[in-house]
Order: sequence, then structure tokens, then C-alpha cells
Amino acid sequence: MRNLRNNTLQILTERVESLERERAREEEEMNTTICLAVPRRRDLGHRRGGGGRTHVCEVCDKELSSKQSLEKHKRIHTGEKPFKCKVCDKAFNQRGNLKTHSRTHMLVTPYMCGRCNEACTSARNLTVHLRTHTGEKPFKCEVCARAFTQQSTLTRHMSIHTGE
Repeated sequence: MRNLRNNTLQILTERVESLERERAREEEEMNTTICLAVPRRRDLGHRRGGGGRTHVCEVCDKELSSKQSLEKHKRIHTGEKPFKCKVCDKAFNQRGNLKTHSRTHMLVTPYMCGRCNEACTSARNLTVHLRTHTGEKPFKCEVCARAFTQQSTLTRHMSIHTGE
């Protein structure tokens, strides 16, 4: 049983690494290739049947495609966290975040690093964790060329340059 689990973890880890390499290659190609193709309607952010209507946040002017998305987004500004963990009472602003958090209370998590057996609660967390082994830092600052393993860290870093 343990060998089966280790083999499965190894396969998943290799697949995640493969997808990361593929994404990095695609990003590199996008940065060096000029595309003359006419964008498709859906690539421009238009939705069928929606008449191009967007819903705008009054606080930050972010445009969202639906009223439901806007309501969810507003929780960022209001601090409302209606989804509570039944185990530890930690609260979340989105149901999906609670679901991911709930995995921390399980004995077995679905995402495990094949190199060091680190347990991760999501595929995204595993991808970020794997960068500790590979040294990959795909998010680069265009001002000072410093690189980071996560987009959020780059965003926080940018405040150094913008003064915000």
C-alpha cells in the first residue's frame, strides 16, 4: 500500500513539475513572439448573452462579470467572513477557502510532495512548495529584476518601487 502511495505521489509530483515547465516555456514564448492573430470574442472578456454588462466595485473600481462575483468580491473590503470552520472556528470569506482549510484537519491530504513528503492542502500550494526544491522563481520584478516564487510576494515587493 505504501509503495502504491509513493508511486502515485511521484507521478503527481512529476506531472505538476511538467506542467510548471510547460507554463514557463509558454510564458517565455509569449514574451518573445509577436502574435498577429485576431483575438476571439471570449478572449476579450465578452460573454455570450451578457450583453457585455459588467458589475463594478464601488470601493476599488474592479469590474466583475456577474452580480454574484461582485458580492463575493465585496467581502474583501467589508471583512465579512460567513464561512466558519467547525473544528477550529476560523472564518473565511469564500466557501472554497474554507474547503481548502478543512484539509489541514485531516490526517491524509490529497497533495503530497514526492521529494520530502510535505503535505499540502491544494495543488497550488504543492506547486509553490515544489519550487523550494527546484529553485524556480517565475515572478520577476520588471524594475529591479528580483525574482519570487509567488505572484503575491512580487505584488508586495512592488510597493517598494511604487511607494504604496
